[in-house]
This record gives sequence, C-alpha cells and structure tokens, in this order.
Amino acid sequence: MDKAHLRAMVRARRAAGHVPDSGYPARVLAAVPRGVVCCYVALPGEPPTEDLIEALLARGDEVYLPIAGARRVLHWTPAISSRPWRAWGVGPGPTPEPVPLPEPATVIVPALAVDATGHRLGQGGGYYDRFVPTVPQARTVALIWHDEVFERIPAQRHDIRVDTWVIADA
Repeated sequence: MDKAHLRAMVRARRAAGHVPDSGYPARVLAAVPRGVVCCYVALPGEPPTEDLIEALLARGDEVYLPIAGARRVLHWTPAISSRPWRAWGVGPGPTPEPVPLPEPATVIVPALAVDATGHRLGQGGGYYDRFVPTVPQARTVALIWHDEVFERIPAQRHDIRVDTWVIADA
C-alpha cells in the first residue's frame, strides 16, 4: 500500500471519530522525559494535545509549539498557560513570534500511523522530517489511535522514525 492510499484510509477512519481514554495524558507524560518539549497543536481528528500541553506545563516542562514557516521549516514559540495558543494553533487568531529553541529533550510528533520499527506516516508536508534530524539528541514520541499501528509503513530515506508512540484510546 502506498503512502497516499494509507493516508486516505487513516483520515477516513479518523473522520469516524475517536475518543481518548482517561489514562492517555499519564501515558504520554511517562513517555516524555522532563525538560524542553516540542509539541504540536492537534488538529481535529488527531489525538488531542490541549490537556497534554497543560499537563506538561504544570509538570514544569518548557513546552514549545510549532509555527510553520516558508520552505516547510518549523519555527518554535513557547507555550505559556496564559497565551491564547489554542486560538492560533488550530484557527484564526494572533500569530506568535518564533524564538530560539533550547535543546529539546523530546519532540512529540504528529502521525497518522506507525509500524513496529518506528516508521511514521506523517501528514505529507515533511516539516517534521526536516526538523527532527536537526535535534538528534531528542526523543521522538508519536501520538496515535489504537487502529493506526500497522505491520509496515512505506518509508523513504528522508522519513524519520519515532522512538516510541502512545496510543490515545488504548
């Protein structure tokens, strides 16, 4: 199965809806070392990150959120509880300014699917495939639904692998 077909299949499943279970945030926190964490703001259908970002901040982590830049490059801005990150992350609203990113301990990456070897199927933009190699010390964690673990994900040389994944509705 090629990437385009697999993406279409997973997106159709996501449209049917999933709900994370109550243990999801704790499982993510257990997989993420304390420190600087880069985390995406979930789009509809993705495992949610709103409560997770708040939990990371409450734990004392420095959390940075992505800003998509030109040439499919990610820039980062700090997540601060009082900042209206919910508005700018998923819809219209104020756009924050990027800042220099400290060395992250973890990058929580969006994923449509993973396989047992850690290959990740992303949305297709390549943002994280470009960013993750620039922070080789960072642990990579994908957030997925229970039906998004496949035997094999088609991968190309530039596709990143993740160190682990957390299933939101285990």
